[in-house]
Amino acid sequence: MVSIAVDIGGTKIATGIVLDDKPKEVLFRSVRPTLAQEGGQVVLREVIAAIQESREQAKEAGLEPKRIGIGAPGVVGNGRILYAGPTMPGWVGTELTERITEEFQLPIALHNDVRVMGLGEAVYGIGADKEVLFVSIGTGIGGALISRGELIDSPHFNRGEIAYLLGPTPQGGCAPIEHVGSGPAMSQAYGTDSLHPVMQDYRAGVKEARALIDKSQECVGQAIAGFINSYDVDAVVLGGGVGTLPETLAPFEKGLRSGLISSLKDIPCTQATLGTNAPLVGAAYLARTKDNT
Repeated sequence: MVSIAVDIGGTKIATGIVLDDKPKEVLFRSVRPTLAQEGGQVVLREVIAAIQESREQAKEAGLEPKRIGIGAPGVVGNGRILYAGPTMPGWVGTELTERITEEFQLPIALHNDVRVMGLGEAVYGIGADKEVLFVSIGTGIGGALISRGELIDSPHFNRGEIAYLLGPTPQGGCAPIEHVGSGPAMSQAYGTDSLHPVMQDYRAGVKEARALIDKSQECVGQAIAGFINSYDVDAVVLGGGVGTLPETLAPFEKGLRSGLISSLKDIPCTQATLGTNAPLVGAAYLARTKDNT
């Protein structure tokens, strides 16, 4: 069978076709602007147009999509957006499942975008039989908790919002980890508008850049360790635009190991492997496992 996979981001909407018997491959991957600043209904219009385009591409290739899997930014519950940050104005209250079902008459599986990405990385990386914490470090910091190939719903659909975890700072204080180790946080601390010059200096051996990246990621790792000590998982997978940089794994893992209690010292800590296809692979997996038809 065939799934349409959708990844709604703050700047772009990515779609693709995934076959059940080739679950890590994405066919006809396409991207269009989200138009987030124009409000939730405009974003929804673009999502519907993107799905329609993917369905037409599939049919031209002799494939008939049977379901749709979607990863969306914000807190997602009961088919709608319950909370969203300032990058998605007017997104709260958007009824995704109802509107897309009306349009396409196909089963819809919907979840938070980072949770969906983590689902794909956990199932096709560490393994579907494990309890995994996925940590995405990029423009922000997000997480996903995957239990044996499944995202477990929580009372208010917030499980995985690890950005708000308090942890140490390089200066010796305490702050939410998103304000310490995200790309914008580290760029601001270095006095630049993006992470690119920071990483350039890091790779050139500039000690200030090395100290900033290493200490910031170590602090994030320490905070994550405290969370894991109370929750307990089989493995940690590090993803996102910052989290998949080769330079970030070692300091993150150093902080993680320093904070874990002895019974958890040896849990695996790896980086994500699916790249930009992870959200679509995860969305297709979510759709396939939730489809009862």
